[in-house]
Amino acid sequence: MTLSSDVLQYHRRVLTSAAVRAGYAHTCRYDEPAARREIARMTGVVMSVCGPGRGPNTPTMLVEALHRPIAQIAPELFADSGMGSLTVLDGGELSDDVYAEGCEDIVELLSGGVDPARRWLPTWAWMHGELVEREAFQQINEGASEEEYTAHRYFVVKQPAGGERELAELFSQAVGMRKSVRYVPIPADQVFRGKFWWPCPVCQWPMHVDGSQVRCRFPLHNAAYFVRDHSAKGRPLLQRRDGGVPRQPAARSLHREGPKRSMCVETAVWRHIVISGVSEICLFERLEALKERGVEVELWPGKDRYDLLVRVPATGWELRIDVKDYGCAVSLADRLRRKPPAARTIVIPDYRGEAQRDELVELLPNLTVLLVSEVLKAAKAEARKAGWR
Repeated sequence: MTLSSDVLQYHRRVLTSAAVRAGYAHTCRYDEPAARREIARMTGVVMSVCGPGRGPNTPTMLVEALHRPIAQIAPELFADSGMGSLTVLDGGELSDDVYAEGCEDIVELLSGGVDPARRWLPTWAWMHGELVEREAFQQINEGASEEEYTAHRYFVVKQPAGGERELAELFSQAVGMRKSVRYVPIPADQVFRGKFWWPCPVCQWPMHVDGSQVRCRFPLHNAAYFVRDHSAKGRPLLQRRDGGVPRQPAARSLHREGPKRSMCVETAVWRHIVISGVSEICLFERLEALKERGVEVELWPGKDRYDLLVRVPATGWELRIDVKDYGCAVSLADRLRRKPPAARTIVIPDYRGEAQRDELVELLPNLTVLLVSEVLKAAKAEARKAGWR
């Protein structure tokens, strides 16, 4: 029997979610008593999706399969999706693919508060991005004005980590509200020798530390380093893996207690709010730089009804934009079909490339799909029409 497109996509999301959960459970199987039970439960989910006699049918077989692209578990589910290249486990830890792409297809496998693993699984492993965003801002948004909402979201993207008192003071100055999204102590795997941490130069979130290697978990930020043998004033220095010479981020001291305690937003907030926000704010700031040429831009209008409203009043040109940064065009198109965006123009970062743009154009014929550079080019062209140079 041939599955419909919707059923096929749902099964793919379920299998991806089960694989990610099993992979995380495998990484903490010696510390979390319920981890092995979770791997067994997710094996059952995978078996249900694959059908009788197909796919891994024991927890050991599933863990082994997670070290290879998940398309090998159920090739028919990933025939039209790049998500099949996702490898969940890399040695004894989760691969960066999980944070970069696997998080995009997470769905709730058990609803109604009956999922026993929610006690210890991180939220990003069972909660899809829209739910992460809604829960993160729900309490803050109650009674907040549109300006307060924008200022708060902008702050979280720009300041995802820092000292506890410093963050509180900056938040009070920038936003003028008391409530903020939750910040937690920087996790041990993002700390070097218990003393230092480094912010990613793109997203500013603490980078992952593995021995003498340091990297942002989001590969497209292209932030991967070695720790040098020598130091500066007692602080370790970084060197890019590719041998480049641009200035590297400076090490920051880790404080475990007191007003300087080192804090960061939770992984789910980083992945679903900060990562996307970096692209949104970058485009906003580049468009705002065209203000003197008659271009007006508004960030997250209507409390993020969509991402950007761009106007050139002199010509009457207007563009409502949703910025999307997805690794898999099929997954993004599926999500947009299930929940049509308020904006009719989808914009993707240039690093996603013309190939993904063209694929999305074909998948989403009722929407306009542009690269960031194409939006900037269009805004400048309208400014010239209005007589600005």
